[in-house]
This record gives sequence, structure tokens and C-alpha cells, in this order.
Amino acid sequence: MIAKELQDEVYNCIKCGLCLTPCPVYQQLFYEGASPRGKVQLIKKVLEGRLQPSEHFHRLLFTCLLCETCTVNCPSGLKVDRLMKAMRAEILDQFGLAWQKRMLFHLLTGTRLLPFFLFWGRTVGNSLLSLLPKGGKVGTIPYPKLPRLNAKPFRNQYPEVISAPGRKGRVLYFTGCATNYLFEDVGRAVIQVLTHLGIEVILPRDQVCCGLPIFLSGARQMALKNMKKNLGLFNRPDVDAVIVDCATCGAALKKEYSHILEEMGEDGGAAESLGKKVVDISSYLSRFNLEKWAGPVRERVTYHDPCHLLRSQGVKEEPRSLLKRIPGLEFVEMAGADVCCGGGGTFQWEHPEIASGISANKVRAIKETQATIVATGCPGCRLQIHGNLGEEKIRVAHPVEILAKALP
Repeated sequence: MIAKELQDEVYNCIKCGLCLTPCPVYQQLFYEGASPRGKVQLIKKVLEGRLQPSEHFHRLLFTCLLCETCTVNCPSGLKVDRLMKAMRAEILDQFGLAWQKRMLFHLLTGTRLLPFFLFWGRTVGNSLLSLLPKGGKVGTIPYPKLPRLNAKPFRNQYPEVISAPGRKGRVLYFTGCATNYLFEDVGRAVIQVLTHLGIEVILPRDQVCCGLPIFLSGARQMALKNMKKNLGLFNRPDVDAVIVDCATCGAALKKEYSHILEEMGEDGGAAESLGKKVVDISSYLSRFNLEKWAGPVRERVTYHDPCHLLRSQGVKEEPRSLLKRIPGLEFVEMAGADVCCGGGGTFQWEHPEIASGISANKVRAIKETQATIVATGCPGCRLQIHGNLGEEKIRVAHPVEILAKALP
């Protein structure tokens, strides 16, 4: 049952429509049921018993990126994103999960199946990707632009404790699934920069998927095991911070865990304690005097704000500050940098037509800057932007990767 506090949220909607213009989905579809306001009114009728959830209602509920744009633009302070997530969980038993999601989530919550699939993915899957037809796509991402699996999981490439000369601090590093299995270069850059600054890095081997893709689909009970495992591993008093390089994982650990546990009737105290220590890598690095050692990086760079970093965690200026402080780097702001890229986790393959329209606007804004690199702190955004850039020779990178290139 949806928590009473969230049920009452539906009565805060004054139907002003200020959520319509900034909503990227509504701007593609232009009908009321696709708008945040329309969805809130439908949820209200369901909660009041005046409407039975139908397949159409279910489809509308998932025709949403959960980008939180409506939440931050609501003059009544309505928690639209939390209400949407809670309703998805409420109707899960009635509509279930698509088989693709069910299989993926079983992999992300299990300890035996995932290593098996990853082994075959590395040994066979990486090679097969090059044989797939070039015109084929997964959602909006062409086959040739799909990422290859790391030759070895990132966390297995380092000792659990990575010491730094003249230690000035100690952090735990939550790598997330993307860095661990797909984007090892991001993880290497994080460790290179932190250890150069004298920060000891602890890399817990037993950490698991943050669970956010799972509970955003409504499968909260399925994600609970992962949440409790990570809370046990990362709630340590002997570290200065818990570092994340993924906007989505950061949002999960910093904010979502406490909300979800509270709404499930679980004790959220450990999640609140952890949330206070979770810091995005760009925010953490912005505390240091980088100008002392940074060498020149002669690139023209623009920046895209991930939804889970900007709106979920309130991190906007820190990544830009990092980039602007690198000698030789020319930073140029793109139009609509804070607008969702259209990825939204599984949204881009569930609703490819809508996602491609949103992504086209983002790609157009990137091209107008004439940047050679677009930086963003979310692996999903990097995948979506890279996949939709076409033949443009524009690199997509994490800000910390660019900073690592400035190391002496």
C-alpha cells in the first residue's frame, strides 16, 4: 500500500500546468495523459477507487523518464517522482515485469548467475557484437555503438585497499555496475586522481548493484537484498566519504534508499547515515587545489547534466568547475544542458520513438557548441549520447577521465 504521506500528495496538485513545458516526454507527445499533471490526476482517481488500473494506465505510468523535472518545477512542492515510483510498486503484482527486466534483475540481485553470464559475454559476446548487422539497434543505440564488457571486472583489477603516498584521507569507492563491468577507464581515472591527491581508496569487493533500476520498475522487494548488503558494507565510520562516479548510484545511496525503506516500513536509519557520507566524485574533487598540478588538456568541452546528479543530488557547478580549472581546456555551455538526454535507463528501449526525439534535441545542442568532447557523470547518459551522435567524431567522457589526462 502506498504510504499515506504520498497518497496525500495528489491533493497538492493545483493543475496549473507548469510541469508541462519542461517535461521532455510531454514535449514529444503533447497529450494530457503523457504529462505529469495528467498522470497525477489518474493516480488520484485510482487511489480514490474511481478508476481501475488498466493496461493503458500501466503504459502511461511507465511513459516517464523519472527525470524529476516536474518535481523541481512544481509550485506546490508535489513529490511527483516519489508518487510515480510508489504507484509502479503498487501495481507490480497486477501487471508484473517484462521478461527482459525480470531476467536482468535476477542477474543483478544474484551472486551466481551474473559471473556466469559475464564470462560468456566477455569470451563470446564481445566478438559477436562486431558481427551484428550495422543497421540494427537496441532501442535507440546502434549495435556498433554498444559498449564491450571489460576484459576483467574492474574491482578484480585492484587490491581492496589502494594506498596513497603521504595519506591525507580515506574513502570508500562504490563503483556501480557500469564501471565494474563496462567502463573500466572511468574507474581507473577515479583511482589515479584520488591517489595522486593522497587519498587512500577502499574498494569493497562484495558490493552489489545499487538496485535503483530494479526499484524504479516497482520491484522494491526484489531490490531489498541489494540495498541491505550495500548498507552493511558502506556504513563505516572510519572513512571520510563514500565516493560514487555514477549519478544514478549516487542518487540511490544518497537519497532513494532512505525513502524506499521508509515507504516499505523498514528501518531507514542506516540509509540516512550513509546518505550523509555519499559524495559524487566531482563534488569531492572540487575541494582540492587542482591548479597546483594539473597540466594542459587542449580540448573544447561541453557538459550535460545527468538528471540523477542535478535534480536528485543538487550537483551542478562542481563538474563545470573541475573542467574550467584544467589549463588549456576551453569550456562551452550547451543550450539545454539540464534537459534529460532521453536515456532513462530502460526507457530508451521501451519507448525508442520518444527517446530518439528527446536525444535528437540533445545531440543538436552538442553539435552547436562545436565541442570535441561532451562530458557527463552518468554512464546511461554517456551511452545514450554516444549512441545517438551518429558519425560525429565527438568523444563522450566522464569529467574525471578528462581530469586524469591532466595528471603530471
